[in-house]
Amino acid sequence: MPLPRPLCTRLSRELESELERVFREQQWSPSEGLRQILHEWLGAQKYPQIEFRETRAGRRAALRGGPEVWEVAAAAGPACAMSAAVGQRFAGTRTEALEEALAYAKENAAEIDPIVAREQRVARF
Repeated sequence: MPLPRPLCTRLSRELESELERVFREQQWSPSEGLRQILHEWLGAQKYPQIEFRETRAGRRAALRGGPEVWEVAAAAGPACAMSAAVGQRFAGTRTEALEEALAYAKENAAEIDPIVAREQRVARF
């Protein structure tokens, strides 16, 4: 697979300073940081119920004011489909939000599936 083409842009000094601060805090290189910021911004545009939270395990996708996306995906099982069991597990969360979390999980399986697997391994101990 060919490497993605570089994207160049000009930033104000203020924006550059703020980005550098965030990159240092997150321990991201500039390339990693810009990719992550764009990933999160695009995800929030497509899935408005999703936010990205800082956790002990790093930044993770979650429903605004609700569970993390991986939790919803784990409850849904491998099919990652809405069910009565998912609705009951997250009874205080709107069905539309749960469906959005599952859609995000399906589209971002490379991000979510390893979290589900790791959390399920940890829960067994």
